[in-house]
Amino acid sequence: MKHGLLIALSLFATVAAFAATSNTFDATYTATVSAIPEGVKALEVWIPLPMTRGAQTVSDVSIESPYTFTRYRDPEFGNEYAFARIENPPAGDLAVKVRFIATRREITEDHPYETAASRAELKRALQPNRLVTLSPRVKKLAAEVTAGKTNTVDQAHAIFEHLVTTMKYDKTIPGWGNGDTERACDIKAGNCTDFHSLFMSLARARGIPARFIIGFPLTAADGQVKGYHCWAEFYVKGKGWIPVDASDASKLGDMSKREYLFGNLDPNRVQFTVGRDLTLTPRTSEPLNYFIYPRAEANGKPVGTPSVAVQFKQVSGGAGAAPSR
Repeated sequence: MKHGLLIALSLFATVAAFAATSNTFDATYTATVSAIPEGVKALEVWIPLPMTRGAQTVSDVSIESPYTFTRYRDPEFGNEYAFARIENPPAGDLAVKVRFIATRREITEDHPYETAASRAELKRALQPNRLVTLSPRVKKLAAEVTAGKTNTVDQAHAIFEHLVTTMKYDKTIPGWGNGDTERACDIKAGNCTDFHSLFMSLARARGIPARFIIGFPLTAADGQVKGYHCWAEFYVKGKGWIPVDASDASKLGDMSKREYLFGNLDPNRVQFTVGRDLTLTPRTSEPLNYFIYPRAEANGKPVGTPSVAVQFKQVSGGAGAAPSR
């Protein structure tokens, strides 16, 4: 009887710990395409959607729009998105709201996720992208940064430390936000896309599969999110995909909090899409550098100005979540 009670208490503690490190959010993603010109005969619009994947569960996804959107999934990365073809759209602004419920759990070294990866996934995560390059200087820098490190985790950690200590989070210098490895090497500044493009390039240069994740931080006190956030993951055989948030870590003075963001990830965020150079169906005029904004095209060319905003309220969780930032 005593043994059974101990087992029950242990199970209760496990469930309580999971609950303490999971957050559930009721959120609305608003995609806006501004300045649609007059005279457009047919406007094609693609909008990314949140989905159940890895450390998050998404439900009750609904699209609010006067137009009919059809949901798709891209075959390469598995991202979900919605597409509409709008005949003779009015000039001006188009806004589409996506409502959803998301439960996100904290990722820790003791609670990883997606331990398996296909051969195709790993091959893709080793190849360069248009802006995530594997140039000679990237390979040289990767060798220098990881010198003396013999295993995958140690090499990835050395790259993480290099980024945190040498790059500055800065959105004042023109060119930030494209996720351009070569620019990051040149000026050592940028936003999360720039940090993690360089992380992926350096990791891939050392033969470490790495991939790009983009979504939104759900941390604003007023529940109003103005911009996206991204991070990276690298793969270790037998452990799975391990998260890295070097750009957030670069903002922290507390070493323990900074270290947390290597191998751990707080539940105060939502993931939308994975990958760079995305090819969608129906096809866009060119592969998308990354996919978090709406995409609008007419006659095979981009039109309008895309923007996004997220409103959210936390409906459960919070205790024991990630370190404050």
